[in-house]
This record gives sequence, C-alpha cells and structure tokens, in this order.
Amino acid sequence: MHREKLRGYYMRQLLKRSALTTFACSCLVLLTGGIQAQAQQNKLTRGFTIKADLTATGEERAAQKSLWVLDATFKPMRMIRMDLTNPKTGKKEKTLVWYLVYKCVLRPLERPGTTSDLTPQNAEVPPLGPSLFVPEVTLITNDNGQQTIYPNQILPEAEAIINQRERREFKNAVDIIGELPPETPADAKSENAIYGVCVWTGVDPNTDYFTILFSGLSNGYKKVEGPDGKELTLRKVLVQQYWRPGDQFGQQEQEFRPKGNPYWVYLPDDPEMAAQMEKKLNLDTNEKKQP
Repeated sequence: MHREKLRGYYMRQLLKRSALTTFACSCLVLLTGGIQAQAQQNKLTRGFTIKADLTATGEERAAQKSLWVLDATFKPMRMIRMDLTNPKTGKKEKTLVWYLVYKCVLRPLERPGTTSDLTPQNAEVPPLGPSLFVPEVTLITNDNGQQTIYPNQILPEAEAIINQRERREFKNAVDIIGELPPETPADAKSENAIYGVCVWTGVDPNTDYFTILFSGLSNGYKKVEGPDGKELTLRKVLVQQYWRPGDQFGQQEQEFRPKGNPYWVYLPDDPEMAAQMEKKLNLDTNEKKQP
C-alpha cells in the first residue's frame, strides 16, 4: 500500500512538471513568434512608422479631375549633433540638427463615374507638362502663444551625415524636385518610391510644441474668399503636430512625441498665413500637457 501511494505521488509530480514544461514552451513559442512578427514588420516598414491616410474625398476627386495625392510615410523626428562648417568663419562648429526623413509613393485614385449639378468644380488650367513633386516643409514652434517659422534648410554637409546614419540616400527639397513616380498599386510587391529629408538648425531649444506643414504631397487646391474679400487659393497640406517634454539641456531625440496622426487641411501658400490659420484650426496646443 505504501508503495502504491509513493508511486501515485511521483506520477502526480511528473504530470505537474510536464504541464509546466509544456506551458513554458508555449510561452517561448508565442514570445519568439511575436519577436519574429515585429522584426518582419520592421523589415517591411524600414522604420517609416508614421503614416498619413491617403485621403481624397469624392467631392475633391469630382471637383479636380487631375487630382493626385502621394502616399506619405515618415520616420520619427530625430536630432543629431554634428560638426558643420560655419559659412561666415569657415570653421567647423558643433551644431544640433533636427531632421525628418520621408518616403512617398503614388497610388491610383478611384475617379467618380459621373457628376451632378451639385458637384463643385474648380476652374482648372490644363497642365503644361507632367505633374511635378515640389515639396515645401515648414517647422512652426508654438509656445506661450508665440509662433516662430523655420523653413526647411538645404545643408549638403549635414545631409551626407544623415544619409550615412539612415543607410539610404535621401534627397533634399531641391534635389528631389522632379516628375511624380509611376503609380504603384496597393498590392504591388515593389514600390516606385521617392525618399527625402527635411533639415532644420537653430530651433529654439526651449520649444515644447511644434508643427510640421508639408505641402507638395498633393496638387489639391480650393478657391475661397480671403479676409480682404479677394479670391484666395488654398493648397492641400499635410500637418503633423509634436510635443517634447524636455528642455534645452541634454536634448535627446527620444523626446519627440507625435500628437496624434498626420491630417490633411487646406492652407494658404504664404507660410505666415498658413501658420496663423493652422493655429486657429489646431487645437489646444498649449493647453494639453500630454498627447
């Protein structure tokens, strides 16, 4: 009888150990699968994790027959300290550079078959040649009710360092100007992509809130009545807001945090007017302490 009890005891212990081993192996498989899935996702996106919706309403497509909208994805905003030549002195100086790299792909847009009398129409001028990609990227700081506008800079010396760090050749806002790439269907195995970089220096180190205005990603436009009663042209612009909880000491790129997802708006061509209008559209920039 005593032997039977011992045998039963050992059998129960073996079953418990077997169950624990099976559970541990299952967890390991799930963990490994999750890591592999994440690695595969990173390989597919290659770090371009901030994506704008490919938005074009039926009204926009009907109003503008030649409308195109690029499918844009971005890597997180980054900063790097580098030795750059001061154009005034000709000497190398430690410079803090903010930069943003992006990828654009032209996707097919479905066109409405018919239009009604209620469909608004833009008085379009037929294009003289192929559509061109001419990006213009502006960084606007928004702190304590004050706005400062920083146009995208052309700094070949900095761009070479950024390309080395990002392991790809990104073109600046001048070199990237050219015809749109061929359309790439959503299910295509390869993409006709164009890659660009935006660079800024001298940004106020105390900046907590800022906005990126990216025009040139679409040829969408609207004609409206301006504040002076004259006709005003608005362009389709992509907007991304950021905040950073750091300060001027020990600045790190990990501080950059997107406030929500990129969104499309129609803004004037003039950067100051666009900044003022975006501020009105926007939203509690200085009221929110968290995204």
